[in-house]
Amino acid sequence: MSRPWVDFINIDKQEVQSCSNEYGNYKFREFANGTTKNEGHNSPVIAPGRSIMLELDGNTTILTHEAPVMIRAFVFEGSITLDGKENNERTYIEIPAGSQVPTLSSAGKARVFISFDGDYVITSATAKNKEIVIKHMQDLVWRSPVVSDFPGGAARKAFYDHDEFGSAVLGILPEWDSPFYEWHTFSEEILIVQGSIISSFGTMKRGAYLSHPGGEDTQHGPMYSKEGCLMLVLREGPVGNTFTPADPAEVASRRD
Repeated sequence: MSRPWVDFINIDKQEVQSCSNEYGNYKFREFANGTTKNEGHNSPVIAPGRSIMLELDGNTTILTHEAPVMIRAFVFEGSITLDGKENNERTYIEIPAGSQVPTLSSAGKARVFISFDGDYVITSATAKNKEIVIKHMQDLVWRSPVVSDFPGGAARKAFYDHDEFGSAVLGILPEWDSPFYEWHTFSEEILIVQGSIISSFGTMKRGAYLSHPGGEDTQHGPMYSKEGCLMLVLREGPVGNTFTPADPAEVASRRD
């Protein structure tokens, strides 16, 4: 499942919300609500699901519980502890449905991007023997982008690819240019981690988010980055991109 189409929004412009249950009290900001199929820009919402930024202040503890759905998370700012082990900024965490979510806390302010499909209704704290993936960006090597004909000047640090899911940080060099319109078969969620990129929707800076379902009518581009950029990318669906040359006037406008 993918998120609804979201033209990029910045986390600091989203309202702070609160949640309380038997496992803790915490605050968050919401990026996207609902899941869709990869049927294009106007895909209807067909199921619950959310992408949020968890806001931790050093006084928040979320107790262990069973994950009712798959959770994909990324430490965007600060550091968190999971069962007493510290995980710094740019750590990726993936928790399968039915497995034990470790006790989560922070020593100070921290932000954690979280994306999950389905209705997050906590049930019990029964441990299951399912793999929890924790990957630190600094431990990974740069590799070619997952899309084989992606414009040059980009590389990828893959956190975890399995089935039709993928998660990575994509890095692009200063003065990177994509003079194309593109659409893809997979859905994507993108969160800007560092730097900036100019797209069809304006300039995306740190904390900006977008969601694109897959589909032929989700065409976007061209794109340009003056200073370079690091972005978290979550993918779902078969890998496939279609690039066509963009209008030269549009390409030039990205550099203005």
